[in-house]
Amino acid sequence: MNKLLLLFPFLWLGGCVDLGKIGTHPEVASYYIDHPKSQVVDCLIYASYRERLSLEFDDTLPDGSERYNLQQKDFIDVAWVEVSEFSGKQTSVEFYYAPHDPELHKSILFIADQCK
Repeated sequence: MNKLLLLFPFLWLGGCVDLGKIGTHPEVASYYIDHPKSQVVDCLIYASYRERLSLEFDDTLPDGSERYNLQQKDFIDVAWVEVSEFSGKQTSVEFYYAPHDPELHKSILFIADQCK
């Protein structure tokens, strides 16, 4: 009986997650950039702006990496971006984005190329 009482709140809260346009099975693009993390984040913000997107800070993950939301002008998430220090001079950037969106894929390639 107690298990049934716990099941309802979990099912109810599970519907509250907004995945934006990303969906439950996103594509992943990983890049290693030869600059410190703070410099890479600044570049990602600027390059996103040039693509008419915005990069908004979301959360710091337990391993110290930072998660951002890449958003369209109407504040819809189109990608999740994780930025972490890979080594003292290198930064890892991972984009999680909606599959089958060629325009977004081009924008992500542009953003990554601008920051390399």
